[in-house]
Amino acid sequence: MNEPSAGAAAGLLFGLGLVLVVAWGRARRPMSMVERIGPYVGVPGRASAARDATLGPGAVVRALRGRRSAPVDADLAARLRQAGVGSAPADYRLERLAWATVGAVAGLGLGAVMTTGGSTWAASAVLGATGAVAGWSGRDLHLRRAARRRRRRIEQALPTLADLVALAVSAGASPVQALEGAAAATGGPLADEVDDAVADVRGGEPVDAALRSLAGRTGVRAVQRFVDGIIVALERGTPLTDVVRAQAQDVRADERRRLVETAGRKDVSMLIPVVFLILPTVVLIALFPGVQSLRLVIP
Repeated sequence: MNEPSAGAAAGLLFGLGLVLVVAWGRARRPMSMVERIGPYVGVPGRASAARDATLGPGAVVRALRGRRSAPVDADLAARLRQAGVGSAPADYRLERLAWATVGAVAGLGLGAVMTTGGSTWAASAVLGATGAVAGWSGRDLHLRRAARRRRRRIEQALPTLADLVALAVSAGASPVQALEGAAAATGGPLADEVDDAVADVRGGEPVDAALRSLAGRTGVRAVQRFVDGIIVALERGTPLTDVVRAQAQDVRADERRRLVETAGRKDVSMLIPVVFLILPTVVLIALFPGVQSLRLVIP
């Protein structure tokens, strides 16, 4: 074995050893309070369950064995629902495996091309493993971005939906009828979730339970506050029109505050082209006549 192959093999063994050491350290870490008392009060460790559902090679092994716990499946199903993906958790795991396979094949293909140019088999193996990890993580990153975009669309549609609900309630419609009419007029992911909640109410589920399920499926805090306001108004007999309109104003205030924060961050980003592109050009234009004059005076 030549020196490059030996170095690549040593690096691969070192990486595997490092992974084993990290896994051993995580297994030996002390349990948190939630993990200690969670199984006894019916609240499992959701943070660790969500992490195991998305990260680590152990998730691949458990997926192949079919040994997935119910809390992990529930958390993954909630993330899929928030992203607007209709597939089941098992189908999503198969998709991640497919993405990892495609990444591994792409890495091995690139390694084969490099091998023809004088590279070693160890480099091909490293590229194949890197491609598999990239494909496995890329599918989860794609899911996170899809969920983020969908939550953003829900936040943008919520003020309009709240105004339409307030208008319908002030005209004499019931809360369920108002939500149904507002969803039919707006459209989008929020309207789809409201339609599902209305269908649950038509199927016999209580209004407060259907609305709480709606807030849980979206994963948006503004929707949670909107639903809580409606439920409190229904329980205490508060005028629903005023409550819904106040909720709409709060959502718009949050939107304006978010835009101001985004604009503040963009100001810092705008300094990059100013400092590295515009300012050097201006300095060169200002110094060029002086440099040319010095060259004419000093031969």
